[in-house]
Amino acid sequence: MICARVDDVAENDFIELLRKTRDVILKHFKTNPAELKKIKAVEFETLVCENAKKAAKGTIFEGKIEQTGLHAFPDIIAKKYYGIEVKTTTADKWVSTGNSVLESTRQDGVERIYLFFAKFGGAFDVKYRPYQECLYEIAVTHSPRYQINMDLEEGETVFAKMNIRYDDLRRKENPIAYVKNYYRGQLEEGEELWWIDQDDDARAVSPIIKPYKDLDAESKEKFIAEALILFPEIFGSSSVKFERVAVYLITRYNVVSANLRDYFTAGGQVQVIVRRKKIKLPRVFYNMYVRTSLIKSVIRDIDEDTLKYFWRTDKISENRLTQWKKIIKVHHIDNGATLTAADVFEAGLANV
Repeated sequence: MICARVDDVAENDFIELLRKTRDVILKHFKTNPAELKKIKAVEFETLVCENAKKAAKGTIFEGKIEQTGLHAFPDIIAKKYYGIEVKTTTADKWVSTGNSVLESTRQDGVERIYLFFAKFGGAFDVKYRPYQECLYEIAVTHSPRYQINMDLEEGETVFAKMNIRYDDLRRKENPIAYVKNYYRGQLEEGEELWWIDQDDDARAVSPIIKPYKDLDAESKEKFIAEALILFPEIFGSSSVKFERVAVYLITRYNVVSANLRDYFTAGGQVQVIVRRKKIKLPRVFYNMYVRTSLIKSVIRDIDEDTLKYFWRTDKISENRLTQWKKIIKVHHIDNGATLTAADVFEAGLANV
């Protein structure tokens, strides 16, 4: 990142600095075309800095251009500074992956950031534009990151879609939570977000994906209990009722299963007594019936934000178990039955 450390500078002066820098760089590569194939991204950033310093001579920016650390990115405190974020692409298009939504390495005091984007694919060219005007979407690598399009039309930014200003989002204590809430509202049935909040460090997982069969018995039991608690659709008839469960298994356990449904439904019906009646329970209901004590324990340990998120609610009552039973009460044992999933849970609890 390159920063111009000048207080109270009119933005037009900074834009003029960018124009001059672009002109110098275009001239440099026109004179030295062989460098286009050899120069690396880090080297290009240094080149931009050096030429910005040249362009600053005789202006209020002279002696005020500095290059920051390798992973630095310009945070507003109070001072009015400008930043240049240098991006390059070897493709013949004006799109790329941008910086993290969190902006955890943003430099203090930098208020206005411009992208300085060099396209090495096709005919070499450079464009510059206010950072927030080029961000059209959010994608995930190891963390949510903005997607850049230097030709983005006005009103098509991701911030316009989310109905929030860029500066308002980045100043939030937890910008990822706002982003997740937006994308959660776009989900279709069975879909789920797989990325996590930035403050979820306490639940670290291995980078290695492993099969479900390799989980130890205790972890398997805990996962099944969590799934029964967090995903009430399991007791319904939807054809996609296990899709959110599958995403949860990957994101929380780093585990995949090709036959996840079988762990909940395989084995056929089982006869039990519910409300003094002998009935045949579908296996998914029976799996809850025999785990009532575990469910009581696990539901106490799940953090409140997780329950809010997966239950799609803004409030978790003091008695979580009662709230959960109300949620699963809408699911009946079969289409003609009066008994619900909540009734089955109570029956299982009575047999403990």
